[in-house]
Amino acid sequence: MFTELVGLASNGAPIILRATVREEKEDKGVRTNLLFLGVDESNAINTSITKPCPKDAICDKEKYINAKYVNKLLVSRDPMQLGVSQNSINIWQAVKADNIREVYRLITVSDTNMVNTTFDDVFSVEWYHHVDAQNSSIDIHNEHLIQNDPSACQRIKNSNDPGSCLQGCSLLHLACQRSNPVMVELLLQFSADINMRDYHGRTPLHHCIAIGKNPLAKHLLKRGARSSIRDGGGFSALDRAMEKGAITDEGLLILLSESE
Repeated sequence: MFTELVGLASNGAPIILRATVREEKEDKGVRTNLLFLGVDESNAINTSITKPCPKDAICDKEKYINAKYVNKLLVSRDPMQLGVSQNSINIWQAVKADNIREVYRLITVSDTNMVNTTFDDVFSVEWYHHVDAQNSSIDIHNEHLIQNDPSACQRIKNSNDPGSCLQGCSLLHLACQRSNPVMVELLLQFSADINMRDYHGRTPLHHCIAIGKNPLAKHLLKRGARSSIRDGGGFSALDRAMEKGAITDEGLLILLSESE
């Protein structure tokens, strides 16, 4: 299945980004793969990189591939694009709206790494419902840091919805809450931190387990998610899964146990 992702060059002409999305059954789950095939170079910026011919040396082809896909030299940057804060807002809203084309466009045209944008980057401190959050410097990558137990979060308890508290959450957390495997894989393809922790110490895997999205949880585990990371209450993803009752999905149980 082909997906066209459309952006705009600085002269207003469209940039067409094409992707192939393949879904295949594996261990009763769905594994989603995205293969980006390139951009329409007719409106790209002028560079010294020229497209090699079939008979050119392999080293010339490798240079072209690196310039096109790694350094993104053939993608037009809009000089009038808004600042990082506005771009962070835009990409957060795009993930929330399941707008894969817009997310891809924003990542591609941005000169900064946006894939690990968090709730805290988008919303001001007035949106935080934990009053101590604005005065604390939480290292979201330190798994030994004690944070608030999500089970004690009043917002989560009142709504009975783990996604009602997104403080500290990344775009990957949000995509998992939206249960969009294509968006999840897109963010992972652009090096989203698969083990990033939110204010309550929950990883994206914790979120998938909490909302019962087993296929997505298995996909994260296969992509390197660590089930041994404990949330603010001291519970790993396996602990939280067992807390919900007997794990009937044998494939999930095996993956959770293997990555402990």
